[in-house]
Amino acid sequence: TLLTLDMESMLFRGIPPVDLFRVLHHPRQLYAGGDQIALEFRQQEPIDFLLLTQERVGGLWNSVPENLLTLSPGQWMEFAFHSLAQHVEETGQSYDVNDLIIKQRLLDYYHRIPERFGVADRVREWTRVTKIESHEAGFLVSAVDVSDWREKDPVTLRRPAFPQSEDELPGEVRQYTCKYLVYAVGQRCELRNLDVLGEDLPFVTQYYEKPVDFPGERVVVVGGGRSADWAATELHDAGRHVTYVMRQSQANHWGLINQSRGGLPYYARIAEILEGGSERLEAVYDTSIRQIVAVDGEARGVVTLSSGDTTRQIEVDHVLKEIGGSADYSLLQGFEQPLQLVEKHDNYRFQVHQARVHPHSYESIDIPNLYPGGYLAEGLGLVVIAMHGTTYAIAADILKKEGML
Repeated sequence: TLLTLDMESMLFRGIPPVDLFRVLHHPRQLYAGGDQIALEFRQQEPIDFLLLTQERVGGLWNSVPENLLTLSPGQWMEFAFHSLAQHVEETGQSYDVNDLIIKQRLLDYYHRIPERFGVADRVREWTRVTKIESHEAGFLVSAVDVSDWREKDPVTLRRPAFPQSEDELPGEVRQYTCKYLVYAVGQRCELRNLDVLGEDLPFVTQYYEKPVDFPGERVVVVGGGRSADWAATELHDAGRHVTYVMRQSQANHWGLINQSRGGLPYYARIAEILEGGSERLEAVYDTSIRQIVAVDGEARGVVTLSSGDTTRQIEVDHVLKEIGGSADYSLLQGFEQPLQLVEKHDNYRFQVHQARVHPHSYESIDIPNLYPGGYLAEGLGLVVIAMHGTTYAIAADILKKEGML
């Protein structure tokens, strides 16, 4: 098995594990057939494991806009052990796995995986981890049953329907012990705030699924990244008047647009709108929101914008915050050595705090047997085609420690 490879020696020779397994899975960017995947898998009795997740499997894709497209070919989002093409064939669907893929098709794939591979009994959905402590067995994980959240409407909640640290969680508390812990909470588990007056008013939301949820005419979109670009474009095309407020410079935003417009239809569209001078999409750069005040009861409001020494006010029916989130490391409590974090940036902005790891195994250098998963591992590029590659080195390290390889 490839998992017996000496990952540390390979790394010394300039081959990081994540790159090796990415190339074996995706030897070329476009899928041409199953025989191009240079990996074979066999399923056998697993070690004792449990997956805890506070929503359905699929992570942040459960809460993205209804028609959102991926940034890459759909098959870049797949697991090597079950290709998207195989899923399409097994479920009797028909679409090109090299096309950008929409939300529901991707969720259909992710949601099917546990049952398809007989591990659904090892997955605890709607389970919010509240604390992770050191324990004689390794780790003590405290979690709360939040299954009541599956019925919450994110439109009326005005944010994605999963708990945040400030929420009261009255559900049953459960505790688990484990020897190894893969910490793969993602880079948006704690939503960011504007920290301005009026942010909690009922016409201010941090959830966008589709334009029909934004009746009226005038919407302020706050952000500057891909999610905000998508929302501003779709709301404009649905007839809303959009004021798109960004702290970043015009040059920075247009760098992202120009990099993306050739391969992503919605970036070609936002470029077309802005270059065409549409009166219904105003992009405001180097600007932040100072306050939000309600008028007509709390049905709509007035937003004060600040740019340098200049302020202006605009009337709005809705304020949409597309300002992202952050990885939550606060769950790890009471360890002798806290995690050392490093900032990861793309070409345009800070993205996530990554935990320092041993690059051949992705084990934390600070907390033994803790493995930051996915984008939380130091040095991992923020490209989805590379993300799943860490799992092989993590699994190999654990299985070797257990004498199973």
